[in-house]
Amino acid sequence: MRSFLILVSFLLFASVLGANQNAIIREVGPATAERRVVLATEPTQFKDALIQEMVRLLNDGNTFIQVINHARNGLDRLDPREYNAVFITNSGATARVRSWVLNFLSRVSQYDQNVILHTTQTTVWTPPVKVDSITSASDMGAVRRLAQEMVDKIKKFF
Repeated sequence: MRSFLILVSFLLFASVLGANQNAIIREVGPATAERRVVLATEPTQFKDALIQEMVRLLNDGNTFIQVINHARNGLDRLDPREYNAVFITNSGATARVRSWVLNFLSRVSQYDQNVILHTTQTTVWTPPVKVDSITSASDMGAVRRLAQEMVDKIKKFF
């Protein structure tokens, strides 16, 4: 019975650890860098291309960039105070910000000054949030321009 309880405890710990690891997509740059940025995304062709271009623009060897999947609970333990900037891109499904993104914004509302929210939506729409927000279509032809616009906003926090 004791072996069984140890095994169950180990599996529970491993699943929690694994779930957290699945949220981290990749890390670029030195972890000890003075400039620290989180790019939180969810997997779509457009968002993958946008984040890839943003990483390219931010990767100067002096910036730590952590790319996380917010759809896999990547925002659950995130503290914006540990970063210069937190960028979140999310789908504006049915003209709504994802519920877990809204929960994150509510949780960190006392210290969200460095959070930027990007929402993809095909109509003109202002998300009901207090942080800096940008809405765009998922236009693959605009990835470079949008990435530069987002990175310019991020760099204001450096």
